[in-house]
Amino acid sequence: MRYHLLTLGCAKNTVDSMRLEQALRGGRHVAVAVPAEADLLVVNTCGFIDAAKDESIQVVRELQATRRPDQRLYVVGCLTQIARDELLAAVPGVDATYGVEAWDAIAADVGAASATFDIPDPGAGLLGSGAPSAYLKISDGCDRPCTFCIIPTIKGRMHSMEADRLLAEARWHAATGVKELVLVAQDSTAYGEDQDAPDSLAPLLEQLSAAVPEVPWIRLMYAYPGRVTARLAETMASLPNVVPYVDMPLQHGSDAVLRRMKRPSLRVARRSLDLLRTAMPDVTLRTTFIVGFPGETEDEFRELLEFVEAERFDHIGAFTYSPQPGTPAALESDQVPTAVKEERYARLMELGQRLSLEANRAQVGRELDVLVESREPTTSRGGGPVSIGRTQRDAPEVDGLALLKGSFPAGALVRARVDGALHYDLMCSPVEPVEVSATTRPSRRARRRIR
Repeated sequence: MRYHLLTLGCAKNTVDSMRLEQALRGGRHVAVAVPAEADLLVVNTCGFIDAAKDESIQVVRELQATRRPDQRLYVVGCLTQIARDELLAAVPGVDATYGVEAWDAIAADVGAASATFDIPDPGAGLLGSGAPSAYLKISDGCDRPCTFCIIPTIKGRMHSMEADRLLAEARWHAATGVKELVLVAQDSTAYGEDQDAPDSLAPLLEQLSAAVPEVPWIRLMYAYPGRVTARLAETMASLPNVVPYVDMPLQHGSDAVLRRMKRPSLRVARRSLDLLRTAMPDVTLRTTFIVGFPGETEDEFRELLEFVEAERFDHIGAFTYSPQPGTPAALESDQVPTAVKEERYARLMELGQRLSLEANRAQVGRELDVLVESREPTTSRGGGPVSIGRTQRDAPEVDGLALLKGSFPAGALVRARVDGALHYDLMCSPVEPVEVSATTRPSRRARRRIR
């Protein structure tokens, strides 16, 4: 059977889709890039916030309206886990729905597939094959008590992936030529806690670094404030292919709001930030905030702005609060008006843009590695070729880009000088148009001594 798989939502969904592809290909089904060529249409949905739900339903509605009578339409993932009836009411006629982590059941529905995991054939063309970066989901689910979050309802309790399985996935990605592994989870710093092995993220990083020395960048996303230990920070600093970058969603900058969210205090968050900055003075810090949480006052919002200004994060993401059915925060009576939420969101993002520009300007004159992502170069205003990529300061899909003079193939790792800074992007020129070898780079501590 020919199938077309469309993935919505976060990086963790991308990993789920990859595993679904493994199961489908185990049943000898073939992926096609165009929906019209498929026998089976599969949408892996997101249901984290209202906007994501609406997008998922709209995509399914469009496929339903244009599909042929002989095409089957399956809807899977987070949205169908928590709002299956809502989806079916909005889009009658969907052939089948499945919740999260149901890839083997889906494959069994369309034809038998092996449930055992092995390193796939690098030539099999699975999702992510041939791309410069790949996601590695180290755990799923969450045990945190955040009052705004629907993830524990969708995903259940936190469960860590087996280290051997993660190392096998990492080796396969390395065999396909991947230059960056991005570690994702609902809470990456909880890795191992469900197996009575707290603080296991540091040894996992050591294992991954040793297993794939040919992968120059290993990136950590979604650390929980207060769960960053001195061991983790020092381990990251000591490993040559773990980049000095951490995404730590903090959610707010007012202790009063954080208490209502049931999130760690600012004191706890600052302790984690200080550990990272002490171990890695060149660390890039990304965070995410929610504005307009129930009961948020103007004074509490100003505390958020002051916190952001003081900590000077390199990258900031933000959401306006969206009430999720079944969460305690959705039951609060003092919901913030939409207009107020949107106005506060704009003010926060304006501040984030200014800080991003200042952080980028501080890179001008430095030499950084650029991982090229564009398949074909674009053209500058002057007519010359420009390749699009990222430095290690920027995570895929969420942060800025590096605009690199010259034509380089996707996956090339090019040493470049930063010539200029935009609000989110860097303008760069190659120093040596050759690929950097991860195995010959000095450790981060050694590079500090060199500088």
